[in-house]
Amino acid sequence: TWPNGGHNGGCVRFAPDGTLYISTGDGSGIADSLETGQNLGTVLGKILRIDVDKAEGDKGYAIPKDNPFASTPGARGEIWAYGIHQSWKISFDPATGDLWAGEVGQDLWESVYR
Repeated sequence: TWPNGGHNGGCVRFAPDGTLYISTGDGSGIADSLETGQNLGTVLGKILRIDVDKAEGDKGYAIPKDNPFASTPGARGEIWAYGIHQSWKISFDPATGDLWAGEVGQDLWESVYR
């Protein structure tokens, strides 16, 4: 459930290694007013990484063991990157495999992450 009518973000891409990356918006108003981007207990305001070729527990996917927060108590293991405002587009560089994310900025600035 999105707590606000905006900042939905959202893009899905398969990485060169076959894992699925999902970008999500922070679900809040201006400037991540709900601070979801900093909260490791929610998938809002994150880039997630999952393995759709395996299932784990009651999920239809597995969490890669090398995800940064896969074994952090209280954190969602799916999180690969956090503090994201609203990355609406992600893509993998075909030459290097690097992940690039385009993000809606705040006021005067837009953001691009690598």
